[in-house]
Amino acid sequence: MYKNKNRRKKINSLITVTSEECAGNPERMIKKFSKIVKRDGILEEARERARFKKNSVKRSEDKRKRKRLIEKLNKKQKELINIRDGFSRKTRRRR
Repeated sequence: MYKNKNRRKKINSLITVTSEECAGNPERMIKKFSKIVKRDGILEEARERARFKKNSVKRSEDKRKRKRLIEKLNKKQKELINIRDGFSRKTRRRR
């Protein structure tokens, strides 16, 4: 009837760094491992799962992320339009 709230999801991932890839250099191996972990977002996901977040908090965070992304894309688009307008005006003045 009730869900088990204490049950946690496992993070399924396997990362292997061999000594052949890094020419036997242990410092390079550590650097490569940390780069792969960062790229895959494993550490970030583990930190997020460490504490419970209410669904309302998750929704508000997602909403904030979407808003930031839209603003960023709009800003880039405006910059591109301004650059294009600058090029078209220069060609018109030459004639």
